[in-house]
Amino acid sequence: MLGHTEILLGTTTASCFALIWRCARLRADLATAQHDANHDPLTGLPNRRALLAHLRALLADRTRPVTVALLDLNRFKDINDEHGHSAGDAVLRRVAQALAALDLPAAYVGRLSGDEFLIITDGGCRQGRANAQAAARALAAATVTLDGTAVGCAASVGVAIADHNDTTAEQLLHRADTAMYCAKREGVAVMEHRPFMEAKTLTANGSQRRRFR
Repeated sequence: MLGHTEILLGTTTASCFALIWRCARLRADLATAQHDANHDPLTGLPNRRALLAHLRALLADRTRPVTVALLDLNRFKDINDEHGHSAGDAVLRRVAQALAALDLPAAYVGRLSGDEFLIITDGGCRQGRANAQAAARALAAATVTLDGTAVGCAASVGVAIADHNDTTAEQLLHRADTAMYCAKREGVAVMEHRPFMEAKTLTANGSQRRRFR
């Protein structure tokens, strides 16, 4: 028969193993929750929250050469209208796959919202421009088959470069959005922000786009 000491030792050991297992489970659950909070469930890419946190952290160091490229898919609304939202989801997943496959240098890539994706480059203006061009080419070549028809994933890309003065994440995204809007209107793949573009983004009612202000 087991003595009192042996029983107590066995109970204590079992409790310790149970506690260790519980702690490991809690750590795994926490890691999953943190991942889910910072990633888009449809594409698996970093989401808006993670993108803004990363961009703000980079901009906090005024010496870092930060560039953002905002990608907005062409004809995405038409795809949803013609083929349904499940088809639109398939296009978004294909775009995410194409961008992830590029493995862009010094880049942080995510889905900003809707059919908009963002590339944050922390590797110099030249690298930021190169990443934007590479992404535009990759998406221009990417297709998804919907109802037996190959549908393109091309995007218009607006590029903005931090000026290292008082630029905030929202201001930099607004500049990229302005450049993207001009690129879409003029039918070019990539356009870099210039101050004169602000006047060109006036809408028909005379108000400016204000999504990132």
